Amino acid sequence: MLAAIRDWPVMLLGLARGLGSRTGRAPAPGADVGSDHVLSRYEARREAHLQFYQWMNNAKRSGARGPRKTRTPPLTTESSEQSSLSPEHRQRDTENDTWVSLSESASQGAPDHARSLSTESSNLVAASTSYVPLTPPFECTTTSVGDWLERIYESCFDNVFGFWMGRHACALVVDPGCSIILPPSGYFSELDESIFGDWEARNQPCSDQAPSQKQQRWDQIDQSLKHAKRSFAARWFHLVPQAERAGILPEHIVREFWRKSRRDMLKVVNRVSYRSALTLFLFSLTPVPVGISEEEEMDGLSGQLCVQAALQQIQRLREGQRSCQFSGSMVVQASDPLTSPTASSRLSDSFLRTEARAYWAALTFDTSSSLTLNLRSTLTSGLHGAEMESCWRTLRMGAGSFHTRTEEWRRNPFTMTEDEVLQVIAAAAATKLYVWKMISVLKEALREGSEDEKVLRAWTSFTEAIEIFRVTFRPLLNDCERRLPFLGQVEKLNWYELMLHYYMGILILVDALEAAERDDLLSQLSETQLEAEHEVFSALKFGLDSQYTVGGSHQAGSTTGTQNSNPDQTTTASFIALDPYPHHVVAAAQLMGKVVSRQYRQGKVKLEAYKYLNGTLLKCLAELPQTSKSVQAARQNLQNALTGLENASSQSATAGSLQWPLQSLLLRAKTER
Repeated sequence: MLAAIRDWPVMLLGLARGLGSRTGRAPAPGADVGSDHVLSRYEARREAHLQFYQWMNNAKRSGARGPRKTRTPPLTTESSEQSSLSPEHRQRDTENDTWVSLSESASQGAPDHARSLSTESSNLVAASTSYVPLTPPFECTTTSVGDWLERIYESCFDNVFGFWMGRHACALVVDPGCSIILPPSGYFSELDESIFGDWEARNQPCSDQAPSQKQQRWDQIDQSLKHAKRSFAARWFHLVPQAERAGILPEHIVREFWRKSRRDMLKVVNRVSYRSALTLFLFSLTPVPVGISEEEEMDGLSGQLCVQAALQQIQRLREGQRSCQFSGSMVVQASDPLTSPTASSRLSDSFLRTEARAYWAALTFDTSSSLTLNLRSTLTSGLHGAEMESCWRTLRMGAGSFHTRTEEWRRNPFTMTEDEVLQVIAAAAATKLYVWKMISVLKEALREGSEDEKVLRAWTSFTEAIEIFRVTFRPLLNDCERRLPFLGQVEKLNWYELMLHYYMGILILVDALEAAERDDLLSQLSETQLEAEHEVFSALKFGLDSQYTVGGSHQAGSTTGTQNSNPDQTTTASFIALDPYPHHVVAAAQLMGKVVSRQYRQGKVKLEAYKYLNGTLLKCLAELPQTSKSVQAARQNLQNALTGLENASSQSATAGSLQWPLQSLLLRAKTER
C-alpha cells in the first residue's frame, strides 16, 4: 500500500503532462512563462486530479474490482486453490488478472497517456497491496491449536510407538524399572544431552562457539522437533473442538504445517542429533496434503529420503561414540563431538540401555519401510545374513524364552492379570517385527531374481517365524481378545494395531508371491492366507466400532509445558480415525479390496456380500483424515471398483431379463410345431 501511495505523484505528473500536451497548454518557444504559465500548470494539475478520481469511481462502478478486503492470512479463506499450480503461481495469477481487468476498465475513460501509465504501474501496485505471506506465524495466533495438536500426537503416536519401546516390547533392553509406555522424545533428548552436553563440558576452553550460539543450535533442534510433531498431527485438526479452531480451515493448516516442516528438513539433515533423527522419522510419516501440486511435491525432500537420512544419523551417532570419523567432502575438525570419542567411563549402563532403545526405534522404522516400500534394509543385513544379525537372534531367543515362561498362561488363560495381558501384546508386537523382517528378506529374494536355493532358505526362515507367532502368541492373543471389554482404550488400541499390522504383512507377502507367479509357495500358504484375510477385516471392523478419546490437560513431558485453556474439553473418534499409521490402514484396505473383488469374480461371494465387504472398506477410508493425497486416491479407486462391478452386474441382469422372453418364445414355437 505504501508503494502504491508513493507512485501516485508519478501517475498524476504523467496525467498532467499528457493533458498539457493534449490541450495545448505547454508554452510555445519564446513565449512568456510568467504567471500565465504557472496558472496553466496549476489548472493542468487540478484537471489531472479530477481525471484520476473520476477514473477510480468509474472503475468501482464498472464492477472490475469489488470493495477492498482486509488482509487476512490464507488460513481463514475458503479452499479454492487450483491444485495444478503452486501457491505462489496462483497468487501471482490472481493478482495480475485483477489488476489487468481494472486497468482495462479504467482505461476506457482515461486519456491515452494516462492509460499507458496506469497499465505499466499496475504490476508494482498489485505486488505491494495484495502480497500475503505464505506461512503466517502459527505460534503467535493459534497457541491453543498447537497445544491440541501436541495432545493428539501424544495420545496417538506416543501411546503406540512408545508402547513398542517400553518395558515389555523392546527386545534389546531388559529394564523392569522403566515405564510400559516410553515416548521417544524423552530418551532421544537424554542421548543428545549425554553426547553433546558432556562433550561441551570437556571441550569448553577450546570451543570456538560462544555459549549463546550453542544454545541457539540446541533451540533450533527442539523447535524443528516441535513443529514436526504438530505437522504430523495436523491431519487430525478437524477433530479439534470447533471453539478451539480459531476459524482456521483444516486443509489450510495441514498444507501450511507441511510446507514449513518440509522447508526445515534440509537444515534438520545437517543438524546431526537423535532429536533430528526423530524429526526426520516423524516427517516421513506425514502424508502429502491434498492441494499440493506435483511440481511443489518434487521440489524438496520426500518422506522416503527422510527415513534414509534419519537412519544414517543414527548410525553416525552410534559409531561416533566408538571411533574417530573422516570425511572426503569436508574438513572435519577435532572439536566436533561426533569425531571425538567419549571416554569409556562415560558409557554407563544407563546410557547403553538408552542407546539400544533408540536403535530399536530406528530398527522399527527401517524394517517397516523395507516391508512396505520394497527397499533393502539400512541398519541390518537382508538376504545375505539376516538370520545371523545379533538383534534378530536376540529377538528370536527372547521369543523362545517367553514361550517357556508362559506355559501356565496357555493352560489357564482366564487367570491372566492386566499386566500379563500387556506383556503378551508387547511381546507379540516385537515378534511381529521379526516376521516383518523375514517377509522383507523373502521379498528381496523374489525381487532380485535370486537362485531358488536362496529363495527357499528365505521361505524357510519366514515359515519358522510365523510358526513362532502361531504357537507362542496366537492362543494368548485369543484370550486377550476375550478380555478386551475390561481393558482401557490405550491397551485396546495397541491390540488393534498388533492384529492389523501382523496380518497385513502376510497379505503383503501374498501380493508379492502373486506378482512373482510363485504358485508353489502360495499353495503352502493357503491356510495362513485365509486366516490373514479374516483377521485383517476383523481388525478393521474393530477399529471402526471402537472409540478413542483425546482430552484433559497437556500431558507431562510436553514440549510446550503449558496447560490447555479448557482441560475438560475432549474429542472422540474411532480407532481408524485416530490411527497413527493411517497408511497401513490404506494398504490393508487396498489389499482386502483385491481379495474381495477376486472372490466375487470367482463366484465365491454374492453381490450382497461383496457390497457389504467393500462398503466396510470404504467406511474405513472415509474415517481416515481426508487431507491426505494417498487416502483420497485409495478411496477413489475402491469406489470406482465398486461402481464398475455394480454396473456390470446390472447390465448382465438386464441382458438376462431380455433373453428370457426370447427363450420362452422359441420354446413355444417348437411346441407348436
